[in-house]
Amino acid sequence: MQRSNLVAVTITFSLFFLVGQSNGDGPNLKVWWNDYGSAYRLAEKEHKPLLILFEEVKATGRVSQDFSRLQQSSASSLLSPYILCRIDTSSPSGRDLAQRFAAPGFPSVVITDKRLNRVIYRRHGPLSDLDWAVMLVSYRTGERLPERSSQASDQRAVCYT
Repeated sequence: MQRSNLVAVTITFSLFFLVGQSNGDGPNLKVWWNDYGSAYRLAEKEHKPLLILFEEVKATGRVSQDFSRLQQSSASSLLSPYILCRIDTSSPSGRDLAQRFAAPGFPSVVITDKRLNRVIYRRHGPLSDLDWAVMLVSYRTGERLPERSSQASDQRAVCYT
């Protein structure tokens, strides 16, 4: 196994172990709202970021593997800083909401800031367990991450390559 893969796996298991500890009361179940309006009002009341999962529920009525796997994983405790909303984009109202949030395809995840003024994260496509963990930890405060600058610095530095 390559060193970078080993580091990623180690980080993933460490995150899941640290946040997946239970107090003995059973699994940490988090409510996923299907009604955007209710989820929005609760996020506004509790001053929490809103995490919206846009997905197209197939004719079978089953939700995506990402959603099912996330609910059952030990990483589900990472969801606690968020108000969660799952929107079925197979309905006209779901497609309209996805369009308003500029969801490029399905499944898509959108996270708003805790003041519900702007989108601070948007991603399209399936997410691995590591992707979910990094996303949930990174945006849990409901604040946009600082911009990374790739511009040259005026400070002198030593390169050890």
